[in-house]
Order: sequence, then C-alpha cells, then structure tokens
Amino acid sequence: MNDEEESTSSTAARPVPFEAAIAELEQVVKGLESGDLSLDDAIDKFQRGMHLVKVCREQLQVAEQKVELVLSSERGLQTRDFDLENEA
Repeated sequence: MNDEEESTSSTAARPVPFEAAIAELEQVVKGLESGDLSLDDAIDKFQRGMHLVKVCREQLQVAEQKVELVLSSERGLQTRDFDLENEA
C-alpha cells in the first residue's frame, strides 16, 4: 500500500466532522465554479463533493434522531415530524 492509499483508507475510517465537511464542500463548489479545472479534476472534485453531501446528510439525520429522543424523554413533550416548509 502506498502513502496515498494509506491516507485515503485512514481518512475513510475516521468520520469527518460536520463543520469540516461543510467547509470542504464550500471549497469544492468554489473550485468547480471557477472553471479552471481540467475535466478529470472537475469530476474528482464533483465525486468528493457528493461524498461530503452524503456525510453531512447522515450526520444531520443522526442529530435529528438525538433531538427527537430528547424531546420524547421530556415530560409532556411529544415528537413530531420536522417540516421545513411550515417552520418559516
């Protein structure tokens, strides 16, 4: 295994903190929007961005479940579905 493979496998084993994933995703978007990337580099960035979106979604789902557990354990409070459209 070379250094790049070791780095990739060790990175994949550690979860990316939500804030770090969002910050990296913003950089990926800026890079793609710049138009200065080769096609191969743009595809690589796009794939990384899609991975980061998945990581963020998963972490947000876990956070939502934790909030629901807290709400359901509190006396007199009940869980309800979160509806973005009606929260504004």
